[in-house]
Amino acid sequence: MRRRTRSERDSKKDEKFRAVIDANTSLSMYNKKNRSYCIVRRDLAKDYDIEVDASEAPVLNKMLNDPDPYESSMADIKILEEEIFPINDAIKEVFGESKDLQLNTIKLSIGGSKTDYVTIDETDLIKFDVKPTLTGLMSFIEENQESILGFLDCNYINEEGNVIYLNCGKKNLSDNIYSIKLKILASMQQRGFFLQQEHKYYGLQLFLIIESKIPNDDKLLELLKELEIDWELIFFRRRLAIHDWTEIECERDSENLKSYLRAKFESLNYFDVNNITRLVTKNNLAFIVADKMASLLHKMKSERTFQIQEKKFQKPSFSGEDYPGDEYSITLKKAEIAAAAKLACAYLGIQKEIKFDRDISNAEVIKYQEELTNI
Repeated sequence: MRRRTRSERDSKKDEKFRAVIDANTSLSMYNKKNRSYCIVRRDLAKDYDIEVDASEAPVLNKMLNDPDPYESSMADIKILEEEIFPINDAIKEVFGESKDLQLNTIKLSIGGSKTDYVTIDETDLIKFDVKPTLTGLMSFIEENQESILGFLDCNYINEEGNVIYLNCGKKNLSDNIYSIKLKILASMQQRGFFLQQEHKYYGLQLFLIIESKIPNDDKLLELLKELEIDWELIFFRRRLAIHDWTEIECERDSENLKSYLRAKFESLNYFDVNNITRLVTKNNLAFIVADKMASLLHKMKSERTFQIQEKKFQKPSFSGEDYPGDEYSITLKKAEIAAAAKLACAYLGIQKEIKFDRDISNAEVIKYQEELTNI
Protein backbone atom coordinates (compact mmCIF):
# COMPACT_ATOMS: atom_id res chain seq x y z
CA MET A 1 0.00 0.00 0.00
CA ARG A 2 1.38 3.42 -0.95
CA ARG A 3 1.96 5.70 1.99
CA ARG A 4 0.10 8.98 1.71
CA THR A 5 2.23 12.09 1.79
CA ARG A 6 1.57 14.82 4.31
CA SER A 7 0.11 17.11 1.64
CA GLU A 8 -2.33 14.37 0.66
CA ARG A 9 -3.32 13.82 4.29
CA ASP A 10 -3.93 17.53 4.81
CA SER A 11 -5.69 18.12 1.48
CA LYS A 12 -9.09 17.27 2.95
CA LYS A 13 -8.70 19.59 5.89
CA ASP A 14 -10.09 23.12 5.87
CA GLU A 15 -8.11 25.71 7.78
CA LYS A 16 -9.62 28.68 9.53
CA PHE A 17 -8.21 31.30 11.82
CA ARG A 18 -9.51 34.56 13.24
CA ALA A 19 -7.72 37.68 14.39
CA VAL A 20 -9.27 40.48 16.43
CA ILE A 21 -7.66 43.69 15.20
CA ASP A 22 -9.36 46.25 17.43
CA ALA A 23 -12.58 46.78 19.40
CA ASN A 24 -14.64 47.01 16.19
CA THR A 25 -12.74 44.99 13.59
CA SER A 26 -11.86 41.33 13.08
CA LEU A 27 -10.29 39.35 10.24
CA SER A 28 -10.90 35.70 9.38
CA MET A 29 -9.04 33.53 6.89
CA TYR A 30 -10.77 30.38 5.67
CA ASN A 31 -8.76 28.11 3.37
CA LYS A 32 -10.42 25.31 1.43
CA LYS A 33 -8.81 22.99 -1.10
CA ASN A 34 -9.00 25.31 -4.13
CA ARG A 35 -10.27 28.51 -2.55
CA SER A 36 -9.28 30.95 0.13
CA TYR A 37 -11.62 33.43 1.79
CA CYS A 38 -10.55 36.53 3.68
CA ILE A 39 -13.39 38.14 5.64
CA VAL A 40 -13.00 41.51 7.33
CA ARG A 41 -15.88 42.32 9.68
CA ARG A 42 -16.41 45.75 11.20
CA ASP A 43 -18.96 46.42 13.93
CA LEU A 44 -20.79 49.64 13.10
CA ALA A 45 -23.18 49.57 16.07
CA LYS A 46 -20.72 51.23 18.45
CA ASP A 47 -20.09 54.34 16.35
CA TYR A 48 -23.26 54.90 14.32
CA ASP A 49 -26.94 55.26 15.14
CA ILE A 50 -29.86 53.63 13.37
CA GLU A 51 -33.50 54.70 13.34
CA VAL A 52 -36.09 51.92 13.67
CA ASP A 53 -39.80 52.16 12.93
CA ALA A 54 -42.65 49.74 12.22
CA SER A 55 -42.96 48.63 8.58
CA GLU A 56 -45.85 47.60 6.35
CA ALA A 57 -44.77 43.93 6.52
CA PRO A 58 -47.96 42.69 8.33
CA VAL A 59 -49.91 43.49 5.17
CA LEU A 60 -47.23 43.44 2.46
CA ASN A 61 -45.88 40.01 3.32
CA LYS A 62 -49.22 38.50 2.32
CA MET A 63 -48.71 39.94 -1.17
CA LEU A 64 -44.94 39.60 -1.68
CA ASN A 65 -43.04 36.48 -2.68
CA ASP A 66 -40.03 37.67 -0.66
CA PRO A 67 -40.97 38.87 2.84
CA ASP A 68 -39.94 42.24 4.26
CA PRO A 69 -38.71 42.70 7.84
CA TYR A 70 -41.34 43.88 10.30
CA GLU A 71 -39.30 46.96 11.13
CA SER A 72 -38.19 49.72 8.81
CA SER A 73 -34.69 50.91 9.73
CA MET A 74 -32.55 53.78 8.49
CA ALA A 75 -28.75 53.89 8.84
CA ASP A 76 -26.60 57.01 9.06
CA ILE A 77 -25.30 58.25 5.68
CA LYS A 78 -21.92 58.81 7.36
CA ILE A 79 -21.41 55.04 7.25
CA LEU A 80 -21.11 55.23 3.48
CA GLU A 81 -18.86 58.28 3.58
CA GLU A 82 -16.54 57.11 6.36
CA GLU A 83 -16.53 53.31 6.00
CA ILE A 84 -17.59 52.23 2.50
CA PHE A 85 -16.11 54.78 0.10
CA PRO A 86 -12.57 54.54 1.60
CA ILE A 87 -12.65 50.76 1.03
CA ASN A 88 -13.64 51.31 -2.60
CA ASP A 89 -10.79 53.82 -2.98
CA ALA A 90 -8.35 51.28 -1.55
CA ILE A 91 -9.56 48.61 -4.01
CA LYS A 92 -9.07 50.98 -6.95
CA GLU A 93 -5.63 51.95 -5.64
CA VAL A 94 -4.53 48.30 -5.58
CA PHE A 95 -6.32 46.86 -8.62
CA GLY A 96 -6.80 49.94 -10.82
CA GLU A 97 -9.51 52.52 -11.46
CA SER A 98 -11.49 50.11 -13.66
CA LYS A 99 -12.07 47.78 -10.68
CA ASP A 100 -14.70 50.05 -9.11
CA LEU A 101 -17.19 47.95 -7.12
CA GLN A 102 -20.57 47.45 -8.80
CA LEU A 103 -23.58 48.68 -6.83
CA ASN A 104 -26.04 45.77 -6.57
CA THR A 105 -28.45 46.83 -3.81
CA ILE A 106 -29.13 50.05 -1.90
CA LYS A 107 -32.13 52.16 -0.85
CA LEU A 108 -31.63 55.85 -0.06
CA SER A 109 -34.02 58.10 1.82
CA ILE A 110 -34.47 61.60 0.37
CA GLY A 111 -36.50 64.33 2.06
CA GLY A 112 -36.65 67.10 4.63
CA SER A 113 -36.59 65.05 7.85
CA LYS A 114 -36.73 61.50 9.19
CA THR A 115 -40.50 61.82 9.37
CA ASP A 116 -40.81 63.26 5.85
CA TYR A 117 -38.96 61.40 3.08
CA VAL A 118 -39.26 59.14 0.02
CA THR A 119 -36.99 56.25 -0.99
CA ILE A 120 -35.04 55.49 -4.17
CA ASP A 121 -33.13 52.31 -4.94
CA GLU A 122 -30.35 51.29 -7.34
CA THR A 123 -32.75 51.00 -10.29
CA ASP A 124 -33.92 54.59 -9.74
CA LEU A 125 -30.32 55.78 -9.65
CA ILE A 126 -29.70 54.24 -13.07
CA LYS A 127 -32.76 56.10 -14.40
CA PHE A 128 -31.19 59.32 -13.09
CA ASP A 129 -28.03 58.49 -15.13
CA VAL A 130 -26.05 57.61 -12.02
CA LYS A 131 -23.34 55.08 -12.82
CA PRO A 132 -24.17 51.85 -10.89
CA THR A 133 -20.88 51.80 -9.00
CA LEU A 134 -19.74 52.98 -5.60
CA THR A 135 -17.97 55.90 -7.24
CA GLY A 136 -21.21 56.85 -8.99
CA LEU A 137 -23.07 56.59 -5.69
CA MET A 138 -20.46 58.75 -3.98
CA SER A 139 -20.87 61.48 -6.63
CA PHE A 140 -24.65 61.35 -6.31
CA ILE A 141 -24.49 61.72 -2.52
CA GLU A 142 -22.03 64.64 -2.77
CA GLU A 143 -24.33 66.47 -5.20
CA ASN A 144 -27.46 65.87 -3.11
CA GLN A 145 -26.00 65.90 0.38
CA GLU A 146 -28.56 68.23 1.94
CA SER A 147 -31.54 66.09 0.97
CA ILE A 148 -30.16 62.57 1.55
CA LEU A 149 -30.99 61.51 5.10
CA GLY A 150 -29.62 57.96 5.18
CA PHE A 151 -29.99 54.50 3.65
CA LEU A 152 -32.53 51.87 4.59
CA ASP A 153 -32.97 48.13 4.75
CA CYS A 154 -33.56 46.97 1.19
CA ASN A 155 -33.58 43.19 1.30
CA TYR A 156 -34.56 40.62 3.91
CA ILE A 157 -33.16 37.12 3.43
CA ASN A 158 -35.60 35.08 5.47
CA GLU A 159 -33.62 31.80 5.31
CA GLU A 160 -30.48 33.46 6.71
CA GLY A 161 -32.18 35.92 9.03
CA ASN A 162 -30.15 38.79 7.51
CA VAL A 163 -31.38 42.28 6.71
CA ILE A 164 -29.29 43.73 3.86
CA TYR A 165 -28.62 47.48 3.64
CA LEU A 166 -25.88 47.52 1.01
CA ASN A 167 -24.59 44.91 -1.40
CA CYS A 168 -21.87 45.52 -3.96
CA GLY A 169 -19.04 43.56 -5.52
CA LYS A 170 -16.67 42.87 -8.38
CA LYS A 171 -15.46 39.66 -10.05
CA ASN A 172 -12.08 38.73 -11.57
CA LEU A 173 -9.99 41.55 -10.14
CA SER A 174 -6.70 39.75 -10.85
CA ASP A 175 -5.34 36.32 -11.74
CA ASN A 176 -5.64 35.16 -8.13
CA ILE A 177 -8.52 37.30 -6.81
CA TYR A 178 -11.80 35.78 -7.97
CA SER A 179 -14.14 38.30 -6.36
CA ILE A 180 -14.60 41.00 -3.74
CA LYS A 181 -17.94 41.56 -2.03
CA LEU A 182 -18.83 44.42 0.27
CA LYS A 183 -21.97 44.22 2.40
CA ILE A 184 -23.69 46.01 5.25
CA LEU A 185 -26.21 43.86 7.09
CA ALA A 186 -27.94 43.23 10.38
CA SER A 187 -28.33 39.68 11.62
CA MET A 188 -31.59 38.78 13.31
CA GLN A 189 -29.78 35.84 14.92
CA GLN A 190 -27.41 38.25 16.67
CA ARG A 191 -30.04 40.74 17.75
CA GLY A 192 -29.93 39.54 21.36
CA PHE A 193 -26.19 40.19 21.51
CA PHE A 194 -26.52 43.81 20.37
CA LEU A 195 -29.46 44.41 22.68
CA GLN A 196 -27.36 43.22 25.59
CA GLN A 197 -24.03 44.80 24.65
CA GLU A 198 -25.01 48.03 22.88
CA HIS A 199 -28.65 48.47 23.95
CA LYS A 200 -29.55 48.80 20.28
CA TYR A 201 -32.30 46.96 18.47
CA TYR A 202 -30.25 46.45 15.31
CA GLY A 203 -26.51 45.86 15.12
CA LEU A 204 -25.16 46.89 11.74
CA GLN A 205 -22.05 45.12 10.52
CA LEU A 206 -19.81 45.71 7.53
CA PHE A 207 -18.41 42.65 5.75
CA LEU A 208 -15.60 42.69 3.18
CA ILE A 209 -15.35 39.22 1.60
CA ILE A 210 -12.37 38.44 -0.65
CA GLU A 211 -12.33 35.14 -2.53
CA SER A 212 -8.90 34.20 -3.87
CA LYS A 213 -6.96 31.31 -5.31
CA ILE A 214 -4.26 31.41 -2.63
CA PRO A 215 -4.32 32.91 0.88
CA ASN A 216 -1.07 34.88 0.60
CA ASP A 217 -1.62 36.61 -2.73
CA ASP A 218 0.40 39.84 -3.05
CA LYS A 219 -2.62 41.89 -4.14
CA LEU A 220 -4.68 40.63 -1.22
CA LEU A 221 -1.97 41.53 1.27
CA GLU A 222 -1.50 44.91 -0.41
CA LEU A 223 -5.22 45.62 -0.07
CA LEU A 224 -5.16 44.75 3.63
CA LYS A 225 -2.24 47.13 4.03
CA GLU A 226 -4.23 49.89 2.28
CA LEU A 227 -7.03 49.25 4.76
CA GLU A 228 -4.50 49.73 7.59
CA ILE A 229 -4.70 46.09 8.64
CA ASP A 230 -1.24 44.98 9.73
CA TRP A 231 -1.33 41.50 8.22
CA GLU A 232 2.41 40.98 8.72
CA LEU A 233 2.00 41.37 12.49
CA ILE A 234 -1.09 39.12 12.49
CA PHE A 235 0.65 36.27 10.65
CA PHE A 236 3.84 36.71 12.67
CA ARG A 237 1.99 36.52 15.98
CA ARG A 238 0.10 33.45 14.79
CA ARG A 239 3.24 31.62 13.64
CA LEU A 240 5.06 32.62 16.81
CA ALA A 241 2.24 31.39 19.04
CA ILE A 242 2.04 28.04 17.22
CA HIS A 243 5.82 27.64 17.28
CA ASP A 244 6.06 28.44 21.00
CA TRP A 245 3.27 26.01 21.82
CA THR A 246 4.86 23.27 19.69
CA GLU A 247 8.28 23.79 21.24
CA ILE A 248 6.93 23.65 24.80
CA GLU A 249 4.87 20.52 24.17
CA CYS A 250 7.69 18.68 22.35
CA GLU A 251 10.27 19.45 25.03
CA ARG A 252 7.82 18.42 27.73
CA ASP A 253 7.00 14.99 26.28
CA SER A 254 9.08 12.89 23.86
CA GLU A 255 5.91 11.33 22.44
CA ASN A 256 4.81 14.79 21.29
CA LEU A 257 8.21 15.23 19.62
CA LYS A 258 7.78 11.93 17.79
CA SER A 259 4.34 12.96 16.56
CA TYR A 260 5.67 16.31 15.39
CA LEU A 261 8.59 14.77 13.47
CA ARG A 262 6.40 12.14 11.82
CA ALA A 263 3.89 14.76 10.70
CA LYS A 264 6.42 17.30 9.39
CA PHE A 265 9.05 15.11 7.73
CA GLU A 266 7.34 12.53 5.52
CA SER A 267 10.55 10.71 4.52
CA LEU A 268 11.39 9.76 8.14
CA ASN A 269 9.99 6.37 9.10
CA TYR A 270 9.06 4.94 12.50
CA PHE A 271 12.60 3.81 13.34
CA ASP A 272 14.17 7.08 12.17
CA VAL A 273 11.90 9.11 14.43
CA ASN A 274 12.49 6.80 17.41
CA ASN A 275 16.27 6.96 17.00
CA ILE A 276 16.27 10.75 16.61
CA THR A 277 14.10 11.15 19.71
CA ARG A 278 16.28 8.71 21.66
CA LEU A 279 19.45 10.70 20.87
CA VAL A 280 17.74 14.02 21.66
CA THR A 281 16.51 12.71 25.03
CA LYS A 282 19.84 11.11 25.91
CA ASN A 283 21.72 14.38 25.29
CA ASN A 284 18.94 16.65 26.62
CA LEU A 285 18.87 18.61 23.33
CA ALA A 286 16.49 21.50 22.72
CA PHE A 287 13.52 21.27 20.35
CA ILE A 288 15.21 23.51 17.76
CA VAL A 289 18.11 21.03 17.56
CA ALA A 290 15.74 18.09 17.02
CA ASP A 291 13.90 20.04 14.32
CA LYS A 292 17.17 20.93 12.57
CA MET A 293 18.41 17.33 12.81
CA ALA A 294 15.22 16.00 11.23
CA SER A 295 15.36 18.64 8.50
CA LEU A 296 18.95 17.69 7.57
CA LEU A 297 18.15 13.98 7.54
CA HIS A 298 14.99 14.49 5.53
CA LYS A 299 16.95 16.41 2.89
CA MET A 300 19.64 13.72 2.82
CA LYS A 301 17.15 10.90 2.24
CA SER A 302 15.32 12.90 -0.43
CA GLU A 303 18.60 13.77 -2.19
CA ARG A 304 19.73 10.15 -2.20
CA THR A 305 16.42 9.04 -3.68
CA PHE A 306 16.67 11.66 -6.40
CA GLN A 307 20.18 10.53 -7.31
CA ILE A 308 19.14 6.87 -7.48
CA GLN A 309 16.16 7.68 -9.69
CA GLU A 310 18.39 9.78 -11.95
CA LYS A 311 20.87 6.90 -12.34
CA LYS A 312 18.02 4.51 -13.14
CA PHE A 313 16.84 6.88 -15.83
CA GLN A 314 20.33 7.23 -17.33
CA LYS A 315 21.19 3.51 -16.97
CA PRO A 316 18.10 1.26 -17.10
CA SER A 317 20.24 -1.69 -15.99
CA PHE A 318 21.12 0.05 -12.69
CA SER A 319 19.36 -1.79 -9.86
CA GLY A 320 19.82 0.64 -6.98
CA GLU A 321 19.67 -2.20 -4.46
CA ASP A 322 21.60 -0.25 -1.82
CA TYR A 323 19.04 2.52 -1.75
CA PRO A 324 15.60 1.85 -3.33
CA GLY A 325 13.49 4.67 -4.73
CA ASP A 326 11.18 4.90 -1.71
CA GLU A 327 13.13 6.86 0.91
CA TYR A 328 10.55 6.07 3.60
CA SER A 329 11.38 2.34 3.53
CA ILE A 330 15.08 2.92 4.27
CA THR A 331 16.05 3.35 7.92
CA LEU A 332 18.80 5.80 8.76
CA LYS A 333 21.99 4.56 10.38
CA LYS A 334 22.71 5.65 13.93
CA ALA A 335 25.94 7.27 12.71
CA GLU A 336 23.91 9.42 10.30
CA ILE A 337 21.67 10.60 13.13
CA ALA A 338 24.67 11.35 15.35
CA ALA A 339 26.26 13.33 12.49
CA ALA A 340 23.04 15.32 12.06
CA ALA A 341 22.98 16.11 15.80
CA LYS A 342 26.55 17.44 15.78
CA LEU A 343 25.91 19.46 12.63
CA ALA A 344 22.62 20.89 13.95
CA CYS A 345 24.32 22.09 17.14
CA ALA A 346 27.08 23.71 15.06
CA TYR A 347 24.55 25.45 12.80
CA LEU A 348 22.61 26.79 15.78
CA GLY A 349 25.73 27.86 17.70
CA ILE A 350 25.07 25.41 20.54
CA GLN A 351 28.20 24.06 22.20
CA LYS A 352 27.32 20.52 23.18
CA GLU A 353 29.30 17.29 23.36
CA ILE A 354 27.05 14.72 21.71
CA LYS A 355 27.05 11.32 23.39
CA PHE A 356 26.18 8.37 21.16
CA ASP A 357 26.36 4.56 21.29
CA ARG A 358 29.78 2.92 21.47
CA ASP A 359 29.22 0.89 18.30
CA ILE A 360 29.22 4.14 16.25
CA SER A 361 32.67 5.03 14.93
CA ASN A 362 33.86 8.64 14.77
CA ALA A 363 35.05 8.05 11.21
CA GLU A 364 31.50 7.20 10.12
CA VAL A 365 30.09 10.25 11.90
CA ILE A 366 32.63 12.54 10.19
CA LYS A 367 31.87 10.96 6.80
CA TYR A 368 28.13 11.60 7.16
CA GLN A 369 28.73 15.10 8.48
CA GLU A 370 30.50 15.91 5.21
CA GLU A 371 27.60 14.48 3.21
CA LEU A 372 25.06 16.48 5.19
CA THR A 373 27.12 19.66 4.81
CA ASN A 374 27.21 19.29 1.01
CA ILE A 375 23.44 18.87 0.59
